[in-house]
Amino acid sequence: MKCSDKAGFMVVRIRFGRGPVVTRRKGKNARLATMAAVLLTMGSISCASLGIWRLGVDLGWTGDFVVQSGLLSHWMVWLVLAGAAQYGSRQFQNYAAASHERALAAFRAEADQSSSPDDPSAVRAIARV
Repeated sequence: MKCSDKAGFMVVRIRFGRGPVVTRRKGKNARLATMAAVLLTMGSISCASLGIWRLGVDLGWTGDFVVQSGLLSHWMVWLVLAGAAQYGSRQFQNYAAASHERALAAFRAEADQSSSPDDPSAVRAIARV
């Protein structure tokens, strides 16, 4: 076999498909906000139950508490954490609800612009909600 001095290069073009369009619309994270609200509600319930348990220990109604000393051994701390988690959950719920309302209004406006009520595009616009 004979080796040539001239090296050849091959140009390869890679074409990627178009990805999702990045938008600057408000409320893009409504689903994430809804999930965070649900998780914070669960955390709030857990903190409240621990606070009530600790209060029961202080009143002599229940057995020993999980945390015997330190900051988390006080019932007030647990109830404040429960309130803060529930406040955060409510804020996320408001954000998601406002986003859903904006999307619903946009779809209704799109459906109202259609020429007839039997137009399939109007049905499709409302079904995307």
